[in-house]
Amino acid sequence: MSNEQIKVADQDDLNALADLYKAICDHQPLDQYGADWTWGEYPSVDGLRQMIDDAQVLVAYQDGQAIGAGVLTTGEDYPQVDWPTPADNDEIGVLHLFGVRPKYRGTGIASKLLQAILQQAKTVGKRVIHLDVLDGNLPSEKLYVKNGFRVVQSLTLHYDDIGDQDAKVLEYQL
Repeated sequence: MSNEQIKVADQDDLNALADLYKAICDHQPLDQYGADWTWGEYPSVDGLRQMIDDAQVLVAYQDGQAIGAGVLTTGEDYPQVDWPTPADNDEIGVLHLFGVRPKYRGTGIASKLLQAILQQAKTVGKRVIHLDVLDGNLPSEKLYVKNGFRVVQSLTLHYDDIGDQDAKVLEYQL
C-alpha cells in the first residue's frame, strides 16, 4: 500500500466520501462487528457536506478511490464521563464515523488513517481525543487501544439513529 494519500477533505471529496460510507453501510449485514450506521440518516450526504464545513474530515485515497475516513469534531460529546485528562471544550476532539472500505480492512490503512487524524488534531490545537465504540465491536476497540487510546468507561449511550446502546468510551491524550 504505497500509493495511498490521506488528506483533510473539502467539498470536492463529498461524492467519494458518500460512496465510501454507503459501501460501509451496505456491508454491515455481513459484518460480525462494526458500526451500526444507517446510510441516508447517519451518515448522509447532507450530513457529510455539513461535517466538511464544520469539522475536520480526513479521507484516505488509494488509486483514486476513498478507502477510509474519519470525522473530528470539537467539544465534549460525553459530559457524563469523568475523563482522566482535563481539557477545555475547544481542546477536545471527538472522533466520529471512522471507517475503512471493507475490501481494505486488514491492510494497515486504519492505523495510518488514525495516526493522521491524531496528528491533525494536534495541529489544530486539541489536547485530547474522545470516542465511543459499541460494546462487542472488538476489532475497533483493539485498533484504538493498539494506537494508544485507553478505555475509560462502559456505559449506555443514546444514538439518534439506533437508540440506546451499550458502549465504551475511550480517550487519547495528545
